[in-house]
Amino acid sequence: MATDEVDVDIFDAVLNLEEDFYAVGYREGLNAGRTAGRLEGRALGIEKGFEKYLALGLIRGRTKIWHARTSAGESTNQDATFAISNPRHVKHISALRTLSANPPIRNEEDDVEEVDDRIRRGKAKVKILENTLKESVEDAESTGAADGSSSRSAARSVIVAGTAGLETEVEDFKPLRR
Repeated sequence: MATDEVDVDIFDAVLNLEEDFYAVGYREGLNAGRTAGRLEGRALGIEKGFEKYLALGLIRGRTKIWHARTSAGESTNQDATFAISNPRHVKHISALRTLSANPPIRNEEDDVEEVDDRIRRGKAKVKILENTLKESVEDAESTGAADGSSSRSAARSVIVAGTAGLETEVEDFKPLRR
């Protein structure tokens, strides 16, 4: 009998079986987690970015309407009851135009903070104008009227019909290639 047969134990592979499966499972789980984390992070980033730029778009749309009602944007067939001539209102509208124009679209920390700041300041200006002009925006979902028909109160109201059935789920992403 050779001494080589004594040194090799056929049960070594069985004794290390649990450790081998643990190591393989750990590696596969780590790789799957990286891929899933990238996909989930990307989907969340797109969803949050969409929400932020939707808010900026609503502010910009309201601003364009108000600007058209000012004396600077006056047209020949403009109704006098909807005209905005107060200099303070015009100043707020001008500030809103500046806030909603050309927002940064890079995904860097400073740019994200700037967009958040623009939204915060823009919402405050919109609130000021809504209160002083006695106008309000109602979501079509909250009023229960999808076609825009709702009971009017003493204040004029605007129904934003485009946000009621908005789909914000983002799926089916492919992993990023490096």
